[in-house]
Formats: sequence, C-alpha cells, structure tokens
Amino acid sequence: MTYRSVNRRRFVANAVLIALALLTLAMPATRNVLACALNEFAEITERALHFPCTLLDHCKCFTLDRFDPTCPQCL
Repeated sequence: MTYRSVNRRRFVANAVLIALALLTLAMPATRNVLACALNEFAEITERALHFPCTLLDHCKCFTLDRFDPTCPQCL
C-alpha cells in the first residue's frame, strides 16, 4: 500500500513542478529573457568562430550572416 501512495505523491509532485515550469515559460518576461539569452549566445558563438578565422585569413572568413534571410549579401 505504501508503494502506491509514494508513487501517487511523486506523480503529483512531478505534475505540479511541470505545471509551474509551463506557467513560468508562458510569462512574457520569461520569454523575453530567453530570447535575449539566445541572441547573446548566437553573437558569442559568431565572435568565437570569427576570431580564429581572421587570424588565418581575413578574406575567407566564416560568418553566421549567411544563414540570415534578411542579409543583403546572401541574396
């Protein structure tokens, strides 16, 4: 009997944690923070890729702008 009650308690606790996480992610402020963090991550990644490339050869430098559909050089 105690095994079932422990499983129910774990299930309820996990369901509450999942519900709280979903409610937190549904807030506009949380979405804005996540969007800013992803943007910063992309910029840091581009800088990290750009630096060794400029040391070797500046003409053939890899940039993440080629993945941007609004980039004028990509068109």
